[in-house]
Amino acid sequence: MTSNAVPDDDRSPVFFMSYAHRPNNAGDHHVKQFYDLVYSHVDELLGLPPGQEAGFIDAEMTGGQRWSDDLAYAIGHCQVLVPLVSPRYTQSEWCAREWNAFQRRTRRTVPGGALSPGDLPVIPVWWTPYRLDRLPKAIRDVQFFTADGLPRPEMAQMYQKQGLYGLLQLGQPGLEVYEAVGWFLARRIADSYGTHDVEAGDVDFTGLSTRFGEDI
Repeated sequence: MTSNAVPDDDRSPVFFMSYAHRPNNAGDHHVKQFYDLVYSHVDELLGLPPGQEAGFIDAEMTGGQRWSDDLAYAIGHCQVLVPLVSPRYTQSEWCAREWNAFQRRTRRTVPGGALSPGDLPVIPVWWTPYRLDRLPKAIRDVQFFTADGLPRPEMAQMYQKQGLYGLLQLGQPGLEVYEAVGWFLARRIADSYGTHDVEAGDVDFTGLSTRFGEDI
């Protein structure tokens, strides 16, 4: 449980899952599947008040479109950013904007919140395998979700080597790890929600960079 007090009419999502859309949304159902898994766990862990969403994911945005009001509200009011990192993610202008919008918001530690080393309300997750030295510095400098603490050490190693998308391609052994990662990630999100308060506000789209590590 967390110490965050949320008004009954607050529809701010706990987490925002940021991912790179594929052309014509091909394959995006895998992302939605993982989002639904994590959403249900976070909702169960936090026991949120009526009207508050455990998470937000944009299933419509493609290149050339305008930001929806719902997306703008979510990225300006969520408490945890969960980027699904892949080569496509680092090349996406929309993902860079979402990252930039969240990182601009003022954050503080909740009084009494116990922090672990590297604990931040930005939790990058491996969606596909990617060499660290090829990541933009803005992403590389944030501690990735490593899934340490899974029942068997090789499970975390499999996630780190294959990514979530890769786990789905490995049959039952991969699915077992995939589901365990979803649970441990939800717990990490819930912990961050209890230790940080990220100031909410409207997003100024004109001031958002389309590349990681840049600020206009």
